[in-house]
Amino acid sequence: MHPPTFDGQGDATLAEDWIQDIEEILHVINCTDEQKVLYSAFKLTGEAKRWWIYERTIREVEGTEIVRWLYFKQIFLERFFPTSVQDDKAMEFANLVLGAMTVHQYAARFIELSHFAAYLIPDEEMKACKFEQGLNEKIYERIVGFQIRNFSELVNKAIVFE
Repeated sequence: MHPPTFDGQGDATLAEDWIQDIEEILHVINCTDEQKVLYSAFKLTGEAKRWWIYERTIREVEGTEIVRWLYFKQIFLERFFPTSVQDDKAMEFANLVLGAMTVHQYAARFIELSHFAAYLIPDEEMKACKFEQGLNEKIYERIVGFQIRNFSELVNKAIVFE
């Protein structure tokens, strides 16, 4: 597995994806907090690398050179995946409906956006209910009577009635 690099360009969700990928690797290699930051910073390029050099220089001037992983992650996400973008994704999830998508595409988008608004679907039953409410009338009418409260089961049944 080649560790991903991040250049600070493109869609803000790329920053979140990069952090998730890096955290998976960091978990496997089981390194210290300081090594996590050093390793992650090594995988930054372009704009992201310039940002980190600036941040690191500030820490050195302040005499706080050691940066903990959680702090690195926090300032990284503040810079490259701001809360305004996260809020937009949560709103997109809240308003998500099947529309012109296939049920498979709708389910994939539902899963992708769901973690931005986990508070809307705190358990499996609410997750299934939210998904069901976004289906079109034709599929909804055929599926509602089954009272399926398991998300995967609901998706599979919706695909059958598509």
